[in-house]
Amino acid sequence: MVIGYRKAAAGHINISTYQHINGKQLEKKQHNKALFSKMLGVYLVLVAVVGGGMLWATLRTQVAQGEMWREKAHSREYIKRSEPARRGTIFSSDGKVLATTVPVCDLCLDLGRWPKKDSRGEVVKKEGKPVMESCIPNDSLWLADLPTVCRMLHEQFPSKSEDYYYNRIMNERAKKEPSRCLVVEHKVPYSLWARMRGLPGWSKCIVTKTSEGSVQSYVRAHIYGNLGENTIGLHYKVPKDEGYTGLEGYYDSVLRGQDGQYVCRRLTRGIWLPVEGNSVPDEDSTLVQRRVDGKSIVATLDTRYQDIAESALRNSMNQYGGQRGCAILMEVETGYVLACSNLTRDTSGRLSEMLWSNVACSDIYEPGSTFKTVAMTAMFNDRKTPIDTAKRVRAGGVKRYSATSGEINDGHGYATDTANLTGVLARSSNIGMCELAWEYYRDRREDLKKGIEEIFPFGQMRPDLKVKEYNTHVVTLHSDRDFLNLSYGYSATVSPLQLITFYNALANGGKMVKPLFCREIIEGERSRSVKPVVLKDHVCSSETAKQMREMLVRVVEKGTGSNIYNPVYGIGGKTGTTQGIHDKSIKNSSFVGFFPADKPRYTCLVLVERTSIAGRQAAAPVFKKIADCVVALDKELGSIRMEDSTRTGRPVVTKGDQQHVRRIYKLLGIPFMADSTACGEWVRYDINRNRYTGYEQPTGVVPDCQGMTIRDALSLLRGMGLEVRYKGQGKVVSQTPKARTPYKKGATVYLELGN
Repeated sequence: MVIGYRKAAAGHINISTYQHINGKQLEKKQHNKALFSKMLGVYLVLVAVVGGGMLWATLRTQVAQGEMWREKAHSREYIKRSEPARRGTIFSSDGKVLATTVPVCDLCLDLGRWPKKDSRGEVVKKEGKPVMESCIPNDSLWLADLPTVCRMLHEQFPSKSEDYYYNRIMNERAKKEPSRCLVVEHKVPYSLWARMRGLPGWSKCIVTKTSEGSVQSYVRAHIYGNLGENTIGLHYKVPKDEGYTGLEGYYDSVLRGQDGQYVCRRLTRGIWLPVEGNSVPDEDSTLVQRRVDGKSIVATLDTRYQDIAESALRNSMNQYGGQRGCAILMEVETGYVLACSNLTRDTSGRLSEMLWSNVACSDIYEPGSTFKTVAMTAMFNDRKTPIDTAKRVRAGGVKRYSATSGEINDGHGYATDTANLTGVLARSSNIGMCELAWEYYRDRREDLKKGIEEIFPFGQMRPDLKVKEYNTHVVTLHSDRDFLNLSYGYSATVSPLQLITFYNALANGGKMVKPLFCREIIEGERSRSVKPVVLKDHVCSSETAKQMREMLVRVVEKGTGSNIYNPVYGIGGKTGTTQGIHDKSIKNSSFVGFFPADKPRYTCLVLVERTSIAGRQAAAPVFKKIADCVVALDKELGSIRMEDSTRTGRPVVTKGDQQHVRRIYKLLGIPFMADSTACGEWVRYDINRNRYTGYEQPTGVVPDCQGMTIRDALSLLRGMGLEVRYKGQGKVVSQTPKARTPYKKGATVYLELGN
């Protein structure tokens, strides 16, 4: 009974417990179901929100921002690149290349250490680490030609020594981690760079590409160095501006051409391939253009005349001093400038053509006596000044004019009291010009000023060069002194280019043409000429122009320019010397004129600023050297007979090697006249017979070398077993020991050279 009761009790408890537990489980299930429903709702909401956001973002990307993202994708896959156009070439009028574009390279060396590889190309390891080689090539192979490379660099860049390059490379090589791209020198000519790469071992250590791209680039090169480089044009770069001066700057739009544009597609990282045709998606083919190289131009400069002008001017400035100078040679009929040399002395005393220092176009100065021609032409145009008028040209000073401050001085030392106007100009008499101005214009001074301004090209010439120009003018004639100063060139400022333009007009019969520096523009197979530009049809009548030319010829024949008198082709011109205001020992010396005298073909001006020598000595001889060479080289002037060295100015060689002398005469187009004795190696010029004769060298004695060129003297003396020492430039003017002195082989002969 007890047991049954317990079982019943146990059964009762189990049922209750079960019901209790089952209720809790049911409650938990309901709770979980409710929670799941809530989470499902949240999830659905979240999915709806996210999905909606994604859908909105997709629609926004596809519709609103679709074009932007397509462009970004396109820019990552395709890119436009430009191909720089090749700048046109500048030729000289005699067919030489003055300026062109050439390739240059930065010399970069990879001096790093690299893992050693075996014959299969696998890295050689030792103790688990790669074996490092000392350099890309073996040091023994690479270092063997290092002195050769250093010498090449020094020859190309003389300002840096061979030791500089050697130490720079070796010091970097000695570092624990040498540079993988050591920049040794910038802008090495491509030909020199290629020669270095051809040396054993150097082809591996010379870097061809850097992180910035290829080491090769292009620069503008002047083939003839600094010959006329200021006129040709120099590159400049200043804040907010970059470009060229000279011809390069003025004709920049013609020379630079048009850069090409092409589309590239990405192949792999960092590698792009050009896309041809219209295979680029969404690409407007009109944006892709072909490269158009720049056109070439032919300058009016002639390398022969330019070299002559620059050499003559440089020699004069080295001999007589001077801070700045220019020499201009112009063709009378066309105004083409055949030579234009501009020299400036830098702080170290060296003469060179600097960036903006175009003396011919940019410098303004008081011209002095060269302006007397302008004043006298204006007076003749007024038709109230007869040429046979006699005026005082007494030496010393005069103070007869009212209200003048100080004396008017001639300073030339002529004793004659009076002379006609030809004599006034020939003697460059300041007093004579003042007398003339005072007599005819003291009561109408503005008429003289106006007459000068009408015929002289004041203001800016605006030549076809990119240069700095300044306005020039005649001062206001407030005082008597200003008025009188104007008559002899001290109350007006001019530029050298303006002054030669006026003299060129007189040589051209009164027609004034603009100076031009470009002769033609080459357009493919055709060329377009730059035609002469007439500034004024008549600055004076043809009769007045002829009259003035005759007076200027008289200046050279009997006046201040007599030191360059040449009876062969004739020169007409005027000397000019102006003194400084504060220091009268500082002068601007000039000479301007034309040649040949009968039918002028060329006009030339020479100016040397801040020298201590008058124009007669500093400038006129430069003019004559230029004129002599131009006449000798101009085939159209071949009809001018040059028969005697002292009487007619024929170029002769006193003594010399016959083959050399004949070659010179052939180049100059002059007949070589010799007698029957001129059959040996050496000849001498017989001035009395006006021809060359044979010259037999004496034996056992020192030969007479006076008058020989140094080349012939060296050949003769060294051929006789003599040593030679010489100094100076030009021909032999003296020798020690003297001619016909006995000698022994090995003795030394000292030669002195001069003009």
